[in-house]
Amino acid sequence: MSFDLWPVVAGLAVSLASGALGSSDAAASPEPRSRHVPDDPLFARQWPLDNTGQGGGVTDADVDAPEAWAYTRGSPEVVIAVLDDGVELDHPDLAANVSRAGRDFTTLPPGTDPSPKTSADRHGTAVAGVIAARGDNALGVTGICPQCTILPIRVHGSSNLGTAAAFRYAVEQGADIITNSWGYTREAPIAAGDAVRDAIEEAASSGRAGRGTLVVFGMTNASVDNCSGPTLDISSLESVLAVGVSNHNDELGGSGFGDCMDLVAPSKPRRLTTIGVTTTDRTGLDGHTADDYHLSFGGTSAAAPLVAGIAGLLLSLNPELTRVELERILEHTADKIDPAAAGYDADGFSRKAGHGRVNAARALVPSVKIRIEPAIVAAGEPFSVTVTASAPYGLESVAWFGIATGITALDRPHRKPVDGRGFHAATWPGVVIDRPGTVELGADARDARYACAVEGYPHETSRAGGTATATITVLAPREPAVSHALR
Repeated sequence: MSFDLWPVVAGLAVSLASGALGSSDAAASPEPRSRHVPDDPLFARQWPLDNTGQGGGVTDADVDAPEAWAYTRGSPEVVIAVLDDGVELDHPDLAANVSRAGRDFTTLPPGTDPSPKTSADRHGTAVAGVIAARGDNALGVTGICPQCTILPIRVHGSSNLGTAAAFRYAVEQGADIITNSWGYTREAPIAAGDAVRDAIEEAASSGRAGRGTLVVFGMTNASVDNCSGPTLDISSLESVLAVGVSNHNDELGGSGFGDCMDLVAPSKPRRLTTIGVTTTDRTGLDGHTADDYHLSFGGTSAAAPLVAGIAGLLLSLNPELTRVELERILEHTADKIDPAAAGYDADGFSRKAGHGRVNAARALVPSVKIRIEPAIVAAGEPFSVTVTASAPYGLESVAWFGIATGITALDRPHRKPVDGRGFHAATWPGVVIDRPGTVELGADARDARYACAVEGYPHETSRAGGTATATITVLAPREPAVSHALR
């Protein structure tokens, strides 16, 4: 398509019937609220959710939780299974969100009480608080998905067969997400048995009535390649969403990495002295402290459940999202932090950061990116425009356009319809500009549920967070080569 030569006809947009938001709180306001700040007294310490510089950290090195809660704070219909060393069922900040269908797979047959058994069993209670400590109850802390349901499953100390059975049980109980803040190598001497791998694969492919259960694993707390060699980890499985760590300064390091890495989430790197994660603790002397709250949780043990809880927010908006769509949305909307250390490639992937640091607020609204290849051309030479987009309710269409270029055909929206998928990439090849100069192009995406911004939900990326842009430099036309005859 050559601009200044012939016009481009934009694709027709299809408007679908609007429906209710996944949270009655968000639907109550006709205009989107910018933030929701809960009344939990320890929330000010929860820097992974809202970093205001606690402990000397960088402001906004967080997952933008208050901005996400303007749209939803979760749904009790979304079930997140916590496979760990047990969860304190009657913790005052967890009890309202804990399912009584939990099981203990360290015994045969499995027991009906998944609560901690020894004073050392305090890890799972902290993990559960990161996900779904009850928010806005004027008590302690809030989880990232404070109205989601926790399914506690005790596996610490179980056999491979017992752990495999735990995955299958979680799926049978309708778990939408299974989070794992533990791991072991896939090779000798401590090998993940075939039964565990098979159960994970089955959950990811067949769970949720075929939509797939999202299986989240924290990577190791050592800076080693978890995706190959002797430190190959269970988090490297293709069907697993592998999570590493970023700190309160949006810096990388302190966790596993590699080609299998998907995301990082803010936490306290286990071997670095940075500010910790505040979450629920076992009550009394059996906890990490004598208090009911743990102020220095960290590592991938805290990062993985944070990602799982953000996925829970997404499913609270749209429970029909597939596992693959959940993963793609989380990856597409992640922030590209610490670029010098990460070394992101042209596709935005890094072996040190995966697709970046997860961002809850961006994940919950339509989000778009634009890429031009090549970025420098001569006038009249073709280039391509690629738009990638995501939306929790699925995408109606994606589009790109020139930004005040003065070329009428270029500045019109060039739109392609999408069939409602939560993530989509579209490419327009053979685009040609005949005038030299620097040209800025923008991109937008429309959500498939809402025909306009209603009930506080922005149905276009431009309403949610601005227009994505990219620049192309158009040089003067190349002079034709002179034919030289040798004599």
